[in-house]
Amino acid sequence: MGMFPAGAPLALLLALVVGGMIPPCAQTAQAAARQAVVSVYDKQPPVTEKEVLGFVELLPRFRQWARDNKEEAHPVRRKGRPDFLYSPEAAAWVKNEGWDPRRFFCVMGRMAAAVTILAEGNDMPTRPGDMPAVSSGELELARVHMGSLLKAGGNDAALEH
Repeated sequence: MGMFPAGAPLALLLALVVGGMIPPCAQTAQAAARQAVVSVYDKQPPVTEKEVLGFVELLPRFRQWARDNKEEAHPVRRKGRPDFLYSPEAAAWVKNEGWDPRRFFCVMGRMAAAVTILAEGNDMPTRPGDMPAVSSGELELARVHMGSLLKAGGNDAALEH
C-alpha cells in the first residue's frame, strides 16, 4: 500500500508537533496575530479625552528628553501604511512615565494628523502617506484641545496668529 504502515503519518505528524518541529495551531495563530499588527495604529481604539489631557501633560517632557538624548520620534510610512518611528529607549522612557508606548505614539500620530487636518481643511485632496486615519471624534478632541496640543508640541507661535 503506502510507504508507511497504517497510522504512521499521524504518528509522524504528532512527533513533529510535540518535538517542536511544527508549532501547535495556537502558537501559529498567536504568531499570525503578532504579524497582523504592522503599525502603532493597528487595533487601537479611538483616542479619548482623558488620553489627550495626559498626552499634552507629558509631551513637553518627552520632547525635552528626546532633544537631550538626540532621539527621533516621528510619523513614517512602513509597508505602505502609516506608522510611527521611535527607538527602544523612547519606548522605555514613555513606559516609565506610565504609558503603553504603542498607545502613546498612536495618540501622538493621530493628534498630529487631526491638528494638520483642521489646519489644512478636512477636504485635503491628498494626505501624506505617513498620516493615519482619524475619527470624527478625534477631530473634535483636537479642535477642543487645539491650544493645549499646539503648546505641548512647541508651537506657541501658532497660537499668536
